Formats: sequence, structure tokens, C-alpha cells
Amino acid sequence: MLFCSVTPLVRAAWAPNDLTIIDIKMTGSESIVIENTSPSSINLQNYLVEYFNKSNPTSLALPSSTQQLPNMVLDPQEAILLNGDNASTCGAKAVANLSFSLSDTNGYLAVMRVDTESDGSLLYKPQDRLSWTSTSSGADILKVPSSSVDPQAVWFRKLSDGAWQQAELSDNCAVLIAMIAPSSDPSFVQWSIGDEPLATFISNSTGSNDQNAIPASDLGLSAPMITELLPNPAEPQSDSEDEFIELYNPNDEVFDLTGFKLEIGTSTKHFYTFPAGTSIAPKGFVAFYSVDTSLSLSNNGSQAWLLDPLGTIISQTDAYTTAKDGQSWALASGEWRWTTTPTAASSNIITDPLTVKTLSLGGVSSSSSKKSTTPKVKAAKASKKASTKQSVTSNSSPTSFSNADSNSPIHPLTLAIVGALAVVYAVYEYRNDLGGYLHRLRRYREARRTAGK
Repeated sequence: MLFCSVTPLVRAAWAPNDLTIIDIKMTGSESIVIENTSPSSINLQNYLVEYFNKSNPTSLALPSSTQQLPNMVLDPQEAILLNGDNASTCGAKAVANLSFSLSDTNGYLAVMRVDTESDGSLLYKPQDRLSWTSTSSGADILKVPSSSVDPQAVWFRKLSDGAWQQAELSDNCAVLIAMIAPSSDPSFVQWSIGDEPLATFISNSTGSNDQNAIPASDLGLSAPMITELLPNPAEPQSDSEDEFIELYNPNDEVFDLTGFKLEIGTSTKHFYTFPAGTSIAPKGFVAFYSVDTSLSLSNNGSQAWLLDPLGTIISQTDAYTTAKDGQSWALASGEWRWTTTPTAASSNIITDPLTVKTLSLGGVSSSSSKKSTTPKVKAAKASKKASTKQSVTSNSSPTSFSNADSNSPIHPLTLAIVGALAVVYAVYEYRNDLGGYLHRLRRYREARRTAGK
């Protein structure tokens, strides 16, 4: 394939093209996000990403690296993530390997559409471009820190004028810094916010013989997801054998987990790599126990992740706090919550843990509790755009008691009612003793009458 030299794109006024670079991370774990900003669906196989290791590529005859985008369709406002190592999908429809490394010092990216002319020649149509530098001038993004200084540095694009703004990472996804991009400004890209669709696997690493490649049978399938954790099994179960991490396969086909990894921990990470032949049945749940994985979930709070063989984070739980005996951390209606009904390898059932509230009556405390009823669980269903989410219905949280002014004096009528109830209860509770006492009193009186006569 022939390549032409790329010159910087000059626009009189900024306007997104068919494909637009909206997110880039060139330090630490590198990644690029490209979004379909056109009103029509686009087949990515007609597009290239060209990379130059200088911020101004006009002096170069050929790009340093070129990567063809995979054969798949992006609908409007859908995105593809190209990642080099350990990136989170953050709402991208598809994830593919980034075949080259990005320089921290200087760089230039160009997205090109390739059309075939009637005479067989290739015509390159520039779609978007981006340049960066570690200096204070001469590029779209300036003063890029080195990986050693700030490995978390990431940038988002403002679609209203094409300007790039530095962002920060939250749960491995880029979130705009509030001081720079207030949430009320709709001109900033918010593609990583909201419900996150599952990524679709559409490309291998360097080839099918690569031990880190995604299994060929998984290409075109949606990613599995973590749906439940049991960090602290109740006796007679033990942490070393009966803790589990549950996965769900949203596809109608078997999903091959060979080379995928489970990761747990906060400050210290622990991994388990699924051996060859590990799989999940269609629409199936599988619980992986600590006796097999040797993964020990902390009772004092932790989190779990699922990574593909390329290191991409494809599913993760919310972080949990202290885990009580026998309660599992489960996904329900898009939320992670505690349940007293662990359901290893099956649909989640949410039974709210027992809660205790204190009702204060003039300095005398009494405890009241209310436990929610067990709700029904919906089966996981395929959602729009090849995305799948497990849905679980749950009743509302337990009712709590409140007292507007616990220090206010008690109304006399309240005291009278409480006293009357106490007398009635006492009469009922000691009715047998009271009956015996009355019987003895009658016999005593009869004996007195007989003696008097």
C-alpha cells in the first residue's frame, strides 16, 4: 500500500469530520479514542491512523507508523478505543490494539480516509489531526509531561472549537477537570459518562500465534462482566475455599476465557490468569472460587477487575467497604449493593441486609428493625448496539423511624396509654399466678367463716 505525506489540516472554522480523535493518553498506558461524529454509520476498514514522531510532519516523506482500522461499523456517536496497555473501555463500542507507541516529547496523529479511484489509484482524504509537544508552542497540546512525571496525563477534545483540555482519570476513565470544563458546558465530550456498553472484541494482537492474543472465537462477541463477589463467607464455609468471583456471558455463543485475567486489591494487586480451555456457556454464570484461583478478597474493602489478554479492563466492580459474614457484593439494576442471599453461578437475588434504627422516647431507647422482602430477579438481556447489561429489580430500602425532637417532653396522654398497655400486658403475662392467688384467697376466707361458726 502506498502512503502520501501528510500536511497539517487547516480549517477556517472547526467542525468534526466523519471520524474525530476525542481522547488521547500518550504517557503511561497509552490510548487513543476515535468517535464517529457524522450522522451516518461508518465502516472503519476504509480508514487509517498515521503517526509521526514529530509534532510537525511536513518534513517527513512517510509516517513513522500506520495502522488500518478494523473491519467493523460504528454508528453515530459510537467510539473505538485503541490501547497499548491496560486501558479501560469507558463506553467505547469496540477495543483494538494500538500497534505503535506514542512519544511524550513530540507527536502527530492523522486519521485518513482511503478511497480507490477509477484508475486503481488510492486517494487519501484527511479526516482529523492532532499534534502535541513537551514545549510551550508549536502544537495543539502543549507542555506534555513525561511518563515519569505524570503517567496519568490524559486529554479530551472540546467539540465546539476543537480545543484540547487536560483531564484526570477517575476509575480508569478520563474525566474533565471541573475547573476547566464545568459539567454544565455541553460542548465538552462526555462519552465516558453514563451507562457503559460492553466492548466488542474485533482484533487480535500481533497474530493468532501470540500467547497474549484474544481467542479467535471471541472476535465479534461482547465482553463478559463481573456480576457478584463473596468476600467473607459465613461459617462453616472458609475464606480460603469458598470466596468467589462470578462472571456472566451476555452472548448467545460460548465465550473463551483463555488468557483473560481476574485482578483484585487496592494498594497491592493480585492476578489470576484463566488457563486454556476455560469458558462460559451462552447467557451463563460461572463462579470462580478462591480454592481454585488462590485470590483472597479482603474483608475490609477492595475491588475486582476483569482484563482481556491485551491488558484492557473490560469489566470492574464498584469498590466495597467492610464485608459482613455471608453477604455478597452483587450487581443489581446497574448498581453494586450488598445482599444476604449469595447466588453463585446464577442470577442475582437482592435481599437487603437487616438494618437497625433507634427510636428515642424521652431518654428511653428501643430498637426497631425492618428487613426488605426478597425481590424477583430479571434475566440478563441483550441491550441496544450489541451491549448487554444484567438487570435485577429490587424493592426500596428499609423504612426508617424518625423523631422530630427527641428531647421534647412526652404528652401525658402518651404516658397514660403506655401505662394502660403495661397493665394489660402484666395481667395477661401473670394470669396464672393471679388466678392461683385469688383461689387461695377464697379458701382462706371460707376457712375463717367455718372457724367463726
